Amino acid sequence: MSVFKIKRFNKDSGNSIEQFLVNGYYFDIITNVVELSKKEAYAHFTSRIDDPKEFLKNILISSTMDDQERFFLVGEAAENHQLGNKHIAKLHNKVESDIPYICFLAGAAYYHVLHAENPNQSDVEIDYFSTMLPIWLLKKGDKFAEMQDQMAARFRGEHNVMIVTPGVERTLSIKVATTKCRIEGADARWAIKKNFKLEDNELANQFNDFQTLMHDIGGGTCDLAFLPAGLKAPKNRSALQSLTDISYLQHIEKLRTEKLLEFFPDVRSLEKFIYENINNSKLKIVDGSSGKTTDLTKLIHDSLRSYAKIYNAKVENTFPLPQGKIYKNVYLGGNGTVLQKFIEEVIIEKYGKEIQEQYHIFLPDAGKLNLYALEILSLNETAAATA
Repeated sequence: MSVFKIKRFNKDSGNSIEQFLVNGYYFDIITNVVELSKKEAYAHFTSRIDDPKEFLKNILISSTMDDQERFFLVGEAAENHQLGNKHIAKLHNKVESDIPYICFLAGAAYYHVLHAENPNQSDVEIDYFSTMLPIWLLKKGDKFAEMQDQMAARFRGEHNVMIVTPGVERTLSIKVATTKCRIEGADARWAIKKNFKLEDNELANQFNDFQTLMHDIGGGTCDLAFLPAGLKAPKNRSALQSLTDISYLQHIEKLRTEKLLEFFPDVRSLEKFIYENINNSKLKIVDGSSGKTTDLTKLIHDSLRSYAKIYNAKVENTFPLPQGKIYKNVYLGGNGTVLQKFIEEVIIEKYGKEIQEQYHIFLPDAGKLNLYALEILSLNETAAATA
């Protein structure tokens, strides 16, 4: 029986979305995970899926964990379940949580469904796996390497996953050879310094003479990495800080419960609505029953503008501007894209348009820069290993 080989498996574990680049193929899975009983699992779906890509919306898997067979709905399949979002109300410890691990199994299963020659190609070998941890979690250890090593070790070795979803059933035995864990925000600099051919990126030249603050604005925390000129590695622990008391998801959940309860049943649906519509001139929602359209633009914009002001004040208190100097700012993460217009407004109001344009930078694909950096680093290390 032939082995299904995966050279590079890169995963960015966000609070809301797990992003994957597997052998250069991109996909994402929302972090809804719901455990079912065996009876519930086998009764859940009433029909088979025919298109392999439909599996992404219908992920139901099982795995033996701690000598117990457990069943999980993952991603969109669990989106409307009342327990699917329970992890987002608190700081999400990815080293201890089952969610990043279950999403890894789901991601490996989905990639196999799409790309394996046949369902019986059940032995999966992953040469190189990499992921990241947020700064607040890395600081729990005496050394960053302690938490990085713990996270990397979770994915090294042997794993098992069975796909229960009708139409794509199979059992996979997964072996992972090399695993690495990087620093969210700080290591995203590699997505600016290099391209996927490992060539120098001209985009990085604008940072040659400036210290740079990397802003990784997540759903639960915001990671800040202060880099020396030339996008070099941070010098010490104090150059890496995390804002844990201004959760974006908690902010919009407050908006939902106070003013938008009739439109959004949970914070995930509001987050999705904002993300999908933020670049529209109006944020309108249509009632599926009555056909009535409601304009939510002002309510949502005012809330995001308020968050941007709080965020900017927190950042400036954490990394004050050096006397007589100025540093550049790079915004990344999925919420960096959502908040761009409002952060720019705050900076223009305080410092003027010229400062905003020259020193506050929103790069294309801001939400994928961490993942792209993982791919660049994995390409570099696997190329060196085979040279």
